[in-house]
Amino acid sequence: MEHIRNWLSEIEQTCRKINHHYIDILIDQCGMEFSVIPALSGFSSSLAWCSLYEGIPEDIYREDAPLLIRIDLDEPQQVQWLSELAREVALTAPLLLIVSPWPFSALAKWLRQCVDASHEGLPGIFRFWDTRIFPWLFNGILTAKAGAQLLRPALFWSWIDRDDNPAILAGKGAAYADEIAQQITFSDAQFEAMMCLSDAILFLKAQHLPENIYPTKEELFSACFNAMLEATKKKILFEEDRDAWVLAGLSEYKKYNEVQG
Repeated sequence: MEHIRNWLSEIEQTCRKINHHYIDILIDQCGMEFSVIPALSGFSSSLAWCSLYEGIPEDIYREDAPLLIRIDLDEPQQVQWLSELAREVALTAPLLLIVSPWPFSALAKWLRQCVDASHEGLPGIFRFWDTRIFPWLFNGILTAKAGAQLLRPALFWSWIDRDDNPAILAGKGAAYADEIAQQITFSDAQFEAMMCLSDAILFLKAQHLPENIYPTKEELFSACFNAMLEATKKKILFEEDRDAWVLAGLSEYKKYNEVQG
């Protein structure tokens, strides 16, 4: 897990260079075997934290709720806990970090408003904090307006990608103003694209593919996602047929590379 330590160290150094003394982390408790909430009261200097489900019915299951937690970089106990937590959840619920100049309460309110989304008029939860899908949301799924809402409070977002490399997405770094985020609404086409992300994730979990079929895991995921999108366009709807379509595309890619090699 050396890459985790290096990632957090780079984030801390970057923050100190801009005289920024805290980072905020988003924790997906659904992907964990334990709740971190009991640990949050054990610090010598209190942590600011909240559930991103606050104010909606799903918050009755707080031990499964996504949490926003502010880490003070001048508090060694908090920094050490963050490092240990990041390593512990790296495989099941990797952390998403946001560096924001906003007061914690304002940032929490804004992100909660982004969570409370809708699909064709029906209420829903927008789980944007899942690092497996987060960067892909800005690759043609979210509208420019919706994407700007997630970027507005951030100097930058950061996470560890599928190849264990640190990733950064620059934000807008907008000055805080007492505004209300507009509810993010998804069309059928956007919802289908997000389902294709989910399909690609499940496909890669279930299939035993040849090693190094693509140069990187991120490129492999991109190929699977795009193939799932194409399957949807072609009205290939059943899981077995969709998986066969993706496998055929990957096989063609492999054969092409072998010929070129």
